[in-house]
Amino acid sequence: MASDETADIVVVGGGMVGLASAIALKDRGLDVALCDPGEARARTSYGNAGVVSRGSILPMSSPALWGKLPAYLRNADRSLRLNHAHLPRVLPYAAHFLASARAARWRRAAEALLPLTSAAYPAHERLAARAGTGDRLQRTGWLKAYRTEDAFTAAALEREILAGHGVAFEILDGAAVQEAEPALVRPYARAMLLTETGSVREPGRLIEACEALFAGLGGRRLRGSVTRLAREAEGWRIDLEAGTVRARQVVLAAGAASGAIARTLGYRFAVAAERGYHRHYALHPESPPLTRPVLDTGAGSILSPMGDRRVRVLSGVELNARDAAPDHTQIEAASREAAGTLRLGGPLDNEPWLGSRPSTPDGMPVIGKAPRHDGLIFAFGHGHIGLSTGPITGEIVADLATGRTPAVPVAAFAPDRLLRWPRLF
Repeated sequence: MASDETADIVVVGGGMVGLASAIALKDRGLDVALCDPGEARARTSYGNAGVVSRGSILPMSSPALWGKLPAYLRNADRSLRLNHAHLPRVLPYAAHFLASARAARWRRAAEALLPLTSAAYPAHERLAARAGTGDRLQRTGWLKAYRTEDAFTAAALEREILAGHGVAFEILDGAAVQEAEPALVRPYARAMLLTETGSVREPGRLIEACEALFAGLGGRRLRGSVTRLAREAEGWRIDLEAGTVRARQVVLAAGAASGAIARTLGYRFAVAAERGYHRHYALHPESPPLTRPVLDTGAGSILSPMGDRRVRVLSGVELNARDAAPDHTQIEAASREAAGTLRLGGPLDNEPWLGSRPSTPDGMPVIGKAPRHDGLIFAFGHGHIGLSTGPITGEIVADLATGRTPAVPVAAFAPDRLLRWPRLF
């Protein structure tokens, strides 16, 4: 890049949220520069399970947390692994997380997320049609499978909230699970089939197609990590490793890196990086195809079809520093469980993939204008639904940047909610 460039607006971050924002802003006639340091594979959107579900309205900070907390702290639950030495660094996040794990707050989060997740699939269809990836978006639903009746019964509140918000699902017994997904060789007691759900086969291909779409619209890509944002008289200065760009507005959509960048302006968000791993396997030649993503609640992992009879096995959450050395404990356990759930061959990757999700403790993204700086828009913290809600978030960002009222209400996602210490009780 040139040592000093200018743009109407700069988008910091090239994952699904950042790319969708940049494309939507170009559609509004703005000169847009997108700043991102890496290739598509390095971004969290690349490694996603690909699920796009209207029912993704229930944060991890559920009331069930209190019963599971002892197991979480001992690393005895496969869905979460803690680096205990890292916990003091995320104390504000942990305090907010505990405060959110109450039924009333869980219900409020679901109510706030529903308009966003309801708009997610149509926004994906619009973007896929333009990017030429419509064949990778398939609406086959997704399956949440329970190994025991007790595990199914324990999730009753989840089903109550989903039903109360009109989210469509079917309850399957063991025989119906096998009929719905013949590739599964493990017996399950029950499953919930969320029918208003699609999935993106190979999310990385969608990211690459969106990069090409943005470039075709005349958007500029500036490679490099953003080291600092600074407010100036005429707008913003964005410092990168290899130069500077100035713009009237900035969108901070850098995923798990957003918190550190925001701190250069004095914003200390209660956010954390949730690390996750995946690995690919080929289905056995005699196995039926896997037709939809499957969340195995007993394993704390997801099995997602990626096309060409490949399956992506995804681990649960690892709460650790973003730059910590990889810990393959979870993905190795998930892979062993997957081998008992599907007929799989050997791994197709030399090493498991690792990425960091931008996580908020209440499970809701940060979307909105900065409370103390004009011309700065936050769009990060989408956690497990970044790929899913990225396209609709991009449309919301474009509305905010051009003075329009977003079609999706975003008051509940206001940045300042994570800038103050929570009330725990």
